[in-house]
Amino acid sequence: MLIPHFTIRWLLLLMTVSSLFFFILSFAVRGQAWAIAVSLSVGSLLLAFLGYGIVFGLAALIASMQALMRPAPRCDTPFATAAPPPQIIPPEEPE
Repeated sequence: MLIPHFTIRWLLLLMTVSSLFFFILSFAVRGQAWAIAVSLSVGSLLLAFLGYGIVFGLAALIASMQALMRPAPRCDTPFATAAPPPQIIPPEEPE
C-alpha cells in the first residue's frame, strides 16, 4: 500500500493538538514562564526522538554494511561424503 489512509478524525485531532501547541507557543513569545517551559519541554522531546531516530538509522546502516562484508556461510553436511556415517553400534551380519 503506497498511499497511507488518513481519516478525517485523525486529521481533526492532529489539527487540534497542533493549534493548542501553537496557542501555548504564542504565550511563550509574550513571555509567560509556564508557556516557555511547556514549549521547551515539547521541543526537547521532539529533539530527543529525532536523535534516537538518527542513531537507529546509523546503527542499521552499520549493521547492513557489516552483513555485506561477512563471507557467505558454507553449507556443509556430514552426510555429503562417500563414506558411511560413523556407527555407534556396529552392524551385525545376518546369518
